[in-house]
Amino acid sequence: MSNEHYAFSPQINEESFTWLFNTYWEKVYALCYKSIRSHEDARELTQNIFKSLWERRDQINITGKAEHYLMRSAKLQVINFYRDAQIQRKHLDCLYEEYCDSDNCTENEIMYKQLKDELGVLVAKLPCQCKLVYELSRNKNLSNKEIASKLDISIKTVEYHLSNANKVLKGNLQRFI
Repeated sequence: MSNEHYAFSPQINEESFTWLFNTYWEKVYALCYKSIRSHEDARELTQNIFKSLWERRDQINITGKAEHYLMRSAKLQVINFYRDAQIQRKHLDCLYEEYCDSDNCTENEIMYKQLKDELGVLVAKLPCQCKLVYELSRNKNLSNKEIASKLDISIKTVEYHLSNANKVLKGNLQRFI
């Protein structure tokens, strides 16, 4: 399978996927890292690209060079990464401004930072699928239907993961309420 021109059929198998991963993961990772300068985030974006490819293996049909498809996917992941970071910053800035408008600005600022840090730790500890559903909902503002379509799961499964995530987060963030 050393052919650069590799076309996926609707029945991509594990051997084909393994070949693609082993051949291109370094290039995909390098492009992501060059763009965002974070090893952790570049690894996550690379993992998301190959995970999506595997999960959609029955629907996807790539003709031409697989490398072009993967590099284009990496560029889109980087664009989404920056867009999501910008949206998150805007939301955090709005929350910060609301806190600073109150009488106890310094105290609220400290509590807000603690809440934000604790939330980040708790979200990172969620099970993989639960975390992915939560992040698509909260960070990318996707609807349950959009998440279900993107992950090829039912809307009920999306609701289940969001419910579990909310229970875990609410249970562990009681001191901030």
